[in-house]
Amino acid sequence: MQAMRPPAARRTAAPTIGCMVVASMTLAASTFAGSAQPPTSEAQRAAQIIERALQKHGSDVHRCFEKALADRLDTSGKLEIEVEVGLAGHVTAVKLLPHGQSAPVGLSACVQKAATGWTVEGIEPGAKVVLPFSFQQQASQFVVKAEDAPERVLGAGSPGKAKPGPKRDAPFTVKVLADEINVRVPDISLTQLNIGPASRVAMHRHPRSGKVLYLLKGHARLLGPAGVAPIKLDEGMAAFVPAGYPHVIENMGRQSTAVFLQAFVPPGPERVYRDSTDARGREDFEVIRDSTTAKLPPEGSGHVVAVTASEVAAVPAFAGKGTAKPLLDAKATGCEAVTVNLLEFPVNAEVPRHDHGRSTEILYVVAGEGKLTVGSEDYPFASDTVLVLPAGQPHAIKFVAEKTDKAEKPPEKVVAVQFLTSARAAGTASSPVAPSKSATKARPTPAGIAP
Repeated sequence: MQAMRPPAARRTAAPTIGCMVVASMTLAASTFAGSAQPPTSEAQRAAQIIERALQKHGSDVHRCFEKALADRLDTSGKLEIEVEVGLAGHVTAVKLLPHGQSAPVGLSACVQKAATGWTVEGIEPGAKVVLPFSFQQQASQFVVKAEDAPERVLGAGSPGKAKPGPKRDAPFTVKVLADEINVRVPDISLTQLNIGPASRVAMHRHPRSGKVLYLLKGHARLLGPAGVAPIKLDEGMAAFVPAGYPHVIENMGRQSTAVFLQAFVPPGPERVYRDSTDARGREDFEVIRDSTTAKLPPEGSGHVVAVTASEVAAVPAFAGKGTAKPLLDAKATGCEAVTVNLLEFPVNAEVPRHDHGRSTEILYVVAGEGKLTVGSEDYPFASDTVLVLPAGQPHAIKFVAEKTDKAEKPPEKVVAVQFLTSARAAGTASSPVAPSKSATKARPTPAGIAP
């Protein structure tokens, strides 16, 4: 039978899908029984069968593309797989064809694996079908699932998917959640730092970037140069490390992994997680081999601050639709570059369309789920998801309770950590401001909370 290609099925921000049928095959007589407009030829009937199969399983392909985009927004390319059909249309074998292959390895492997569970009903057992897929490069991305970001070991080669938590031979791993490569934000990056039991990130400093740490799980310590008292960090605590400050991040747990959100302002140090040979990243992530030589940065770089969310009073935010606990701002840190708030919304709260002017907003959803609306597109999200809103981007959000087992009581609120860059500090190296006299003890004010 001559190879043929039916009309491609299209979906916004997803791969275009086409197919062609090869090899000899027999169509089941009952496949089009009762059809109002039966196909006029065997080729057309085969094409319709394959197109129906692709529509049925298209969500699997879209999910693979979504995972690939979580790592790189410029993901694109083509791939072809050959599937062998068995009894009742079940796919019995899948082969990735070498010709026409330009999609990333991870994306190709994901589609190949997904196809093993597909069915192509109406085709005689033993037939083989070639399915080509084309993935178009995307212009923007607003939602990234933490589970989709590859887990990386500093200094390792190409990353692969890994289970949560560091490998036993690595003291820590990192997931890049938001940076200039996957969401194209220029003034902040966000990573997930996973430190293994009784392990640490050795002493280092970031000459040009301030760092925010928010502990999601576990117990840890932030160690500075000799003579500086360690800072204990528990779940729900946020800490600011100014540019140039030598520090060690240590997991105090003997059995569990410490999981942090780690933001850099301005971005730069996260580049070494993607490529340990990146020249700019190496400049912005300086490992201190001899801790005895570590010195405090000059005055004016900002202050080391640690804040416990449970000790911060909540204030009304978003026109009373939610509350915010101001964790870190310029008054407390001496750095204008970023403000960090812990936001809480009651179930079914809606924040109407708004933007943040020249500031970039990143939300990490700790608990709950909802829907982000940008333009005419809706993007559903759940816990452990990152929402990225570039400067000046209008958006609206509706929050709902996360689905749980019927025996469990559904959560009464949605919780998210908000990182908001400063319009005045955009593009500057930490942008220090005049320090507050009690900056290391004072609680931040609500000044950085967006309306």
